[in-house]
Amino acid sequence: MDKKTAAAALLIGLLAGGAAPGSFAQDQGFRLHSEAADIGKIGDLLDEFMQDINHKDGTDIQKLLLNPNVLFHPIDDQAAIDSARKTDARFDGIGPSALDGLVTLLATSKDTLQERVYNTEIRQDGSLGLVTFNYDFLIDGKVHHSGLEHWQVRKIDGQWKILSVTWTKYLPTGTMQPCQPRGTCDDR
Repeated sequence: MDKKTAAAALLIGLLAGGAAPGSFAQDQGFRLHSEAADIGKIGDLLDEFMQDINHKDGTDIQKLLLNPNVLFHPIDDQAAIDSARKTDARFDGIGPSALDGLVTLLATSKDTLQERVYNTEIRQDGSLGLVTFNYDFLIDGKVHHSGLEHWQVRKIDGQWKILSVTWTKYLPTGTMQPCQPRGTCDDR
């Protein structure tokens, strides 16, 4: 069999699912242990977070988090990581939490701030939830930056709390806007 024929056979096998191990197969009979009431409460958590931004209430945002050490950070592109590594070769691409920067922005900004979300998807299995959505962060009614945001949430003591928040951050021109290397973002 020549290389082209072998490659075609491999591609057909992959597309047919023949090469996929059982653990990666699409449907193995597993079903999420999901409740409509929990999905609704996770949606309420998202709504409350957005309202806290609109009301510039960083203290209430902090109350929505599982603890003060949750991952809360934008995901920079490789160019920003490479730039940060010029001063810190071990930079992991995450750095310190951006939560303090958001809380400070909310407390000190004279501008009108709003986060608008759309294309929201909520998945829940028992005490774990995943929330993914597109967002626009507006300052005085104008889009400052946009991106994709992803939350992990956890149900504990009957309440849903934010376990982690990560997001991409693009300027209206479509270019990625990195945070300061090894520093916190001065805005969301």
